[in-house]
Amino acid sequence: MRIIKPVEITPAILTTSNVPETDYAAWSAATAYAVGDKAMYNHRNYEALVAHTGANPETDTSDPPKWLDLGATNRWRMFDDKVGSLTEQAGSIAVELQPGAVINSVALFNLLGRSATVTLTDPSEGVVYQRTVSLVDAGVSDWYEWFFSPIGRQTDFVLLDLPAYGTATLSVTIDNASDTAAVGHLVMGRQAELGVAVYGSGVGITDYSRKETDTFGNSVVVERSFSKRAEFDVVVETPQIGRVQRLLASLRAQPVVWIGAEGYESTFLFGYYRDFQISISGPSVSDASITVEGLT
Repeated sequence: MRIIKPVEITPAILTTSNVPETDYAAWSAATAYAVGDKAMYNHRNYEALVAHTGANPETDTSDPPKWLDLGATNRWRMFDDKVGSLTEQAGSIAVELQPGAVINSVALFNLLGRSATVTLTDPSEGVVYQRTVSLVDAGVSDWYEWFFSPIGRQTDFVLLDLPAYGTATLSVTIDNASDTAAVGHLVMGRQAELGVAVYGSGVGITDYSRKETDTFGNSVVVERSFSKRAEFDVVVETPQIGRVQRLLASLRAQPVVWIGAEGYESTFLFGYYRDFQISISGPSVSDASITVEGLT
């Protein structure tokens, strides 16, 4: 079992993107805004709650507030620590990132596409890593399903074999031919090993949809977001217990990528651990349990 500690992606790190930042007009102090008008400022979208002029949407402290924060712009939703908010673009999404630090792993969540290509380019050595991942997942068990079932798509994947370069440029492209490509969240960073996740670990989701039935038996269902969750049973080398405990303690308020097993997409989560327990079972190996809650 491994984790990826993310490198924060700032405007300085995102060097290029083919997703235009044209959600709304840029905010201007000279513009008179009416109720409901929208504007962009510092890579976020805002909606005017009252008619006004000159109130900066990021620094305004009025009570009641003059602006409603609508979240990141389309270009920046794939970096906003929310798996459910999508960066969308017809055809493909392509970004280049300059980490400015050593990275050796990449994770992408909530994808919509046919393939994803990750390239690492060093300024002196050229391309040092390139891999294309097919996101088409047939997932069939017989010939009837092969011909008649809809084509499945893989939505999450991780790459843990990137060479460690401190000055390389990371390029990521999501291709979906003529359809809309989408990315919920992109994480790059350095990985750390906790132990080995074993059979008995469990995965699931937490559904935030509202389902209510009135006294007459009429049901109302409002579909909302969901998040992944997992209960990992992990075997940890006993001499490594102190290191693992310190590492988990340092992550208590940080969202990271959790990877139960590299070959099982269902065990990839981006979120926080809710609880962990390490039982010193023997001189060689010990047992641990980690409860992880993904972000929506």
